[in-house]
Amino acid sequence: MGLAFSDMTVEDLLKIVLKLAPQESAVEAIRQGLYYLDSSAMAALLKELAKQGYLKRAVEIFDWLRALEPSHELSSLCDLYTYTTMISQCGSHQQLRRALELVAEMRSRGIDCNVHTYSALMNVCIKANELDLAQDVYKQMLEEGCSPNLVTYNILIDVYVKRCQWEEAVKVLDTLEKQGIQAEVRTYNTVISACNKSGQPEQALRVYEKMLAAGVKPSATTYTALISAYGKKGQVEKALEIFRDMIRRGCERNVITYSSLISACEKAGRWEMALELFSKMHKENCKPNVVTFNSLIAACSHGGHWEKASELFEQMQTQGCKPDSITYCGLITAYERGGQWRRALKAFEQMQAQGCHPDAAVFNSLMEVLWQSGVLLAQAKALQLWTLANRSGHFRIYTNSKQDSTVLQYSTVAFTSGAAVVTVVRWVSELKNKLLKDGPGFFRDKVVFTLHKSKQNRSEQPSSRIFEAVSLLLAGNASPFTMHLFDQTITLEAASGPLTAWLRSAAFNDFVHIQQSQQLKRISLDLLLSEDVAIAARCIEAFSAVKRYEQLFSVNPALCSQALLAQRPQIVHLALKYGAAFNLKDDTIYDALQLFDRVSCCGAPLNVAAWPLMLCSCLLLAARQVESPALWPQLEQVTLLTGFGADVLVAMERNVLMWLGHDISTISPMRVIQLYLERLGHYLPDFKPIDRVTKDLQTLVLKVACSPVVGLRPSLVGAAALLVVRRARGMVPAWPFVLQTMTDYTPSDGELAACVMHMEALMQQ
Repeated sequence: MGLAFSDMTVEDLLKIVLKLAPQESAVEAIRQGLYYLDSSAMAALLKELAKQGYLKRAVEIFDWLRALEPSHELSSLCDLYTYTTMISQCGSHQQLRRALELVAEMRSRGIDCNVHTYSALMNVCIKANELDLAQDVYKQMLEEGCSPNLVTYNILIDVYVKRCQWEEAVKVLDTLEKQGIQAEVRTYNTVISACNKSGQPEQALRVYEKMLAAGVKPSATTYTALISAYGKKGQVEKALEIFRDMIRRGCERNVITYSSLISACEKAGRWEMALELFSKMHKENCKPNVVTFNSLIAACSHGGHWEKASELFEQMQTQGCKPDSITYCGLITAYERGGQWRRALKAFEQMQAQGCHPDAAVFNSLMEVLWQSGVLLAQAKALQLWTLANRSGHFRIYTNSKQDSTVLQYSTVAFTSGAAVVTVVRWVSELKNKLLKDGPGFFRDKVVFTLHKSKQNRSEQPSSRIFEAVSLLLAGNASPFTMHLFDQTITLEAASGPLTAWLRSAAFNDFVHIQQSQQLKRISLDLLLSEDVAIAARCIEAFSAVKRYEQLFSVNPALCSQALLAQRPQIVHLALKYGAAFNLKDDTIYDALQLFDRVSCCGAPLNVAAWPLMLCSCLLLAARQVESPALWPQLEQVTLLTGFGADVLVAMERNVLMWLGHDISTISPMRVIQLYLERLGHYLPDFKPIDRVTKDLQTLVLKVACSPVVGLRPSLVGAAALLVVRRARGMVPAWPFVLQTMTDYTPSDGELAACVMHMEALMQQ
């Protein structure tokens, strides 16, 4: 460098070392210059080398120095300063053993440790996660009469933070005060962090107030820790107070501050506030990170706003923020709560493509949204995904039986009703395989299956809801299981005799048929989704036509004659008799009854005694409306079968047309039910053999038609009938989510609930 070593500074020596090739010796390069340094300068050189990322060079030089004979002129450079410096550098690489060796070496050379040495060693212990040893070093320091300084106390507080010992951390502040040591902002922040980690926001606030009283200016870290503390306790208003105080004091807000506050809003269910803060964040040019977006997506999920969650997911990618596993978990949960099973599947596929591993909550959410949709293809996909989840370590079914026990016991964990239902279906399928392979003796005297609750998580549902779904499933499929719910645990029990008989029954084969669908095994995810999109569009369009019909042709039961209502069973039975005689389809007969009700409630001057003639006319009009001309009943045939004269029939038809304004449009409940079943996938060839509802639905709708209740909308009658029959048959959910979305009917709706009660009463008759 053109300088004599005597003229060189520490910075000059540092430059020489930094320019060396890897194979060159740092000792040889600067050895002569070391003669002009004292130990303080030597320590500065070693520290700077480590700071610049050349720790190996610092170790090389220091190890050469400490290996010198005591008589060597440079051996004096190994003193308190250099040893302490090199001990402090051990922490960055968790070289605790080396640090302890250096301390022992110091003592052997007669060099006493000072407060800086002990503090450095404590710090190394913390970084190596040896918290007990860190506290032992502190005790030894006190025993040797070495007084701690602020740095020591800060490190001691770090120990208490890691141990979640907030009381001890607060006590350190009291000790500082007694010793007249002024705590710095880092000290207060660390104690606040200790209170935060221990779920003590009130204590964190007291430390904050003490900080202000001491005249120490809070930093962004202070406010963020307080906001986080209140957020974890769900006290979002308190967190917002801290945020407003932060603004009032002119403290700059950063991404961590906003993310903590948005997270607090998410935990408190304040999704609107979370979005307001996100907007404010943008106005302050504070760029959100993945934690921010994750909290926002979770907040929208809790608020039931899957559309906004989806929008945020797109926005974060546009802004170059890469989604992680937590992002996808929140998004899939949002789709689950919105019933968006197709979107949830696409997000799951994207999650896997990104290399993000789904956790138990993701699989539970997927099982839930797929099963609750009610779409047969989606439910079959849920059964497929269960296998993938099981291979990933989730939904493991454990056998807990002892060798000499008379009870065969199984257990698993599932925390959504959809996941529980799918797991039970897979479990009983495996029981059937065991029966075929090992025979009835495998089952011992009794079989018990326990569904446990998991640790608290975002997807978990109440045990009562899971119990209700599994109970409905098993009872409606004639299973021999009895069920119990105790202390959040669901238990299924069955004696082996009735159980093996059920496993061999036709009812069981129907129960598990959906799992054995060969069609689904051949269908790709893209084809499955596109198939459902097409069916959904077609059914939604058809249902819109149903709603338009109901708005145009509403029936006012108050205008119906009480005499006609009293004869309702006879009217329906005669309609069925005439329909059979005319070779009409059942749907046509129900359409005719719709026309008859419209005429009965139109306010026209009717001859009540002539209702058979009016009914016959409605049947003929309905046939001409929906049947092919070749199947229309001939007038001569009708007069022969009914005894009504041709002139009388023609005249009545003319009157009916006039009373109805020449518009004989009809949509019967059975046609609406067929639309509902199509939306659920009952049109698929694989599932037609297990159509367990159509016959029951026809019987129930007939009973409704016979009851003295008219004016019910076809869509409502169809919905209630399907719900009642599915519930009786153990089809979970009884009223699927895709039908709720299409119809806007929910089980809690007053009209639907009343109609369901009416039908359930009819089912008992």
